[in-house]
Amino acid sequence: MFDDNKFLKGTSGEVFLNNTKLIEINKINIKMTGQFEDFAPVGDYCTHHIYTGYDGEGTLEGARINTGEDANLIEMWQNGITPNYTIYSNLVDPNTGKSEKYMVTGVQFTEITPADWEAKTVAKRSMPFTFTGIKVLSTIE
Repeated sequence: MFDDNKFLKGTSGEVFLNNTKLIEINKINIKMTGQFEDFAPVGDYCTHHIYTGYDGEGTLEGARINTGEDANLIEMWQNGITPNYTIYSNLVDPNTGKSEKYMVTGVQFTEITPADWEAKTVAKRSMPFTFTGIKVLSTIE
């Protein structure tokens, strides 16, 4: 039988940046992309793909409620500083109370958009980032 309550919904999610809850975020994407090298051994007609590592990247999106972080990043980048952050993602299943939690470390924002707005529209923010580590803190099963 089809059960509508089995689906996870982003509405019950939370995002923290360095232990500060980001109330303005309405979308998070964390992605790992495997790196593979093609290898074609003699006598084998198939090309094999050898795993050599991964890239970590993602995006935080939401409403713009302040510009302090943009100003901090602008100043740091202009002075040759690339700060590292930690992102915590928590998605709760309100039907069971279980949650999936991830901690992403070595986060570096890769793009700053200090001004991006238009009349009669909520100002939005997109913050792409890379990361070097990810830890699964809990899963929903």
